[in-house]
Amino acid sequence: MSPGTRIQVDLFFKDKTPKQVNEEFPQLLPVIKAAKDKASKVNIGQINEEITITAKYHVCNHDEPNTPCEPWVEI
Repeated sequence: MSPGTRIQVDLFFKDKTPKQVNEEFPQLLPVIKAAKDKASKVNIGQINEEITITAKYHVCNHDEPNTPCEPWVEI
């Protein structure tokens, strides 16, 4: 296998709902979806195949006592 570029991004937008983030950055989700369409898995078909085509978001409640984070939503 030839070398490739692997990108990982983790962003937290304090006090913003997913809708508000999408309104502020309307190009973000479409660009992520387009990049996923072009990406490929690492070691595809092998025992050590990696899940490298994933992008997801969730509402994070880490600052709220006894409030779990909401489920992940795939982009």
